[in-house]
Amino acid sequence: MNLKLPALLFCSFALSAPAFAAIEEPIDSRFVAAKPGAFPATPASPTLGAKPPMGAIVLFDGKNLDAWAKKAGKDWLKEDGPAKWKLVEGDAVEVVPASDCLITHQKFGDCHVHVEFRTLGAPTNSGVYFQTRYEADINETYGKTDGNPCGNLGNCTPKGTLPKARPARAPLEWQTFDIDFSAPRFDATGKKTASARMTVALNGVKIYEDQQLNLPTGAAGRLGEAPTGPLMLQEHGMPIQFRNIWLVEKK
Repeated sequence: MNLKLPALLFCSFALSAPAFAAIEEPIDSRFVAAKPGAFPATPASPTLGAKPPMGAIVLFDGKNLDAWAKKAGKDWLKEDGPAKWKLVEGDAVEVVPASDCLITHQKFGDCHVHVEFRTLGAPTNSGVYFQTRYEADINETYGKTDGNPCGNLGNCTPKGTLPKARPARAPLEWQTFDIDFSAPRFDATGKKTASARMTVALNGVKIYEDQQLNLPTGAAGRLGEAPTGPLMLQEHGMPIQFRNIWLVEKK
């Protein structure tokens, strides 16, 4: 990510308007909060505010974090007590830097997931992990044509397998992921017979369609692959907000 950002677009927390709650330290020293009103308005996602359909599992509606737990450090599949992120106005939850990622109590295989998020400044490093393995990146990339794009499946696709478009909205504006995930298949002996696949729409624009997913790399690669696993929201030292998270299991 190109970290050279125009000074007029961002300001320090000390000078920013109270658009969101104060953020606890330690926070990544590179992070600079976005200045409200510094960016032109961009069209809202057509799925912004989408209500969960009948039979959906509501993972977060702004009331509590009962569906989530704190991840146990390097053990991405283990819970370590209640979620440590904070509820903020607007039925949202905000990352508390250095508080670890959140994982769901439930484990999922094939599913459709709706997630709303907003970046609060730059750089931003977060993501939505399916089965705590396959990541759809969240980066602050509004107006950029280089660097790691928002929605990139970089940890589970060959290098250079980039999204078809860059439809990211401006900082402080709510954005949407609508993602269809197909889990890997295994036979009776545990041998993998089919790879995981993912279709990703960012702000209503399809940026991956039925993309085959490889064995994840990086820290997620330690886990191997499995038929089911928790959904994970990433904490990486930088603030970001989430809201309206729901999931529909596919049979």
